Amino acid sequence: MARSISRARVIGVFFTAVYAMATGWAIALFGLAALAIGLGIALLALVTGLWNTLPILYKVHPEYIRTPRERLHWPEAAPLEPAGRHRRLMFGVHGFPSTPADFRRVADETDARGWDLAAPLLPGCGSDPRDLLSTEWSQYLAMIRDTWLALRPHYDHACIVGISMGGALTLALTEELCADPATAPDAIATIGAPAVLNAWYRYGLITSPLIYLSRMLGAVIPAMGIGYPDPNREREDGAGAWKGYSGTYTRQTHSLQLGMRETERRLPMVTCPALVCHARGDKIVDYRNAGIIMSRLGSKDIEGYIANMDEFGHNRHNLLAYDSQRDRVWNRILDFFESRVRPA
Repeated sequence: MARSISRARVIGVFFTAVYAMATGWAIALFGLAALAIGLGIALLALVTGLWNTLPILYKVHPEYIRTPRERLHWPEAAPLEPAGRHRRLMFGVHGFPSTPADFRRVADETDARGWDLAAPLLPGCGSDPRDLLSTEWSQYLAMIRDTWLALRPHYDHACIVGISMGGALTLALTEELCADPATAPDAIATIGAPAVLNAWYRYGLITSPLIYLSRMLGAVIPAMGIGYPDPNREREDGAGAWKGYSGTYTRQTHSLQLGMRETERRLPMVTCPALVCHARGDKIVDYRNAGIIMSRLGSKDIEGYIANMDEFGHNRHNLLAYDSQRDRVWNRILDFFESRVRPA
């Protein structure tokens, strides 16, 4: 990870030097007018970058609405309520824009090993893609916080598992909880979680250049190509059974970028045991995020699970979606949690 950060800084210095040399060359050929034009372009780029990546004049709206069951597009998208049969809780946080259906495939195994399983449905998910357009990071975090605080007092032990953006939310929530033993999780696990979306200078990592324009684009084009996955799509390795929305959500992407920026800064506040799971060659969240998370956590008990699915052409992202990985990774998570808490 230190090598990635160093490489990013070298790249930054290189392009700065190239810009300086190009400006000097332009001045020599065209005079001070070239300097003014060059400075103007640099200033415009700086203002654009700051407006799209920092919370300048950005107001959060953490008030959320729970999706009524009658609006669900898939029955499996309904929140997973804990059965109340056990004294240990597994709290699942699904990704963006996915649903608790991700966790239903492992519900029986979780129950058999003495854990209740709960997974809320995040605001705007599981119903109509247009419902997502009025939501943001602060609402997702507020919902899982409220649900966790309502459930935690009823269990002797409780752990959190987050998938993709749900993993980033898990980290953000844990940063708040670890200071209070009464609410802190015994351990957490993330699956394909992003620590950052775009962090070119710090980590040499860019998920998409358009994220640097997401705030401006969101004001004009709040979403693109939204809808439901094709029910007849290829079901390689079980991936076709995923329940969630398709498309690009520019406004929500901007809020995720801001939320994860703060989450990444506060990672040293996560002091409970943590298992970081990721697939090599992940096409949705860059695999280097696993290294960023593990290098920044404040926990003294950190383990990693790295999946290799090079033989498949799917996204290699949500490990619970794939037949080749589901049981393997879930048992790895259960083993990790059970080694950190007392038996049921």
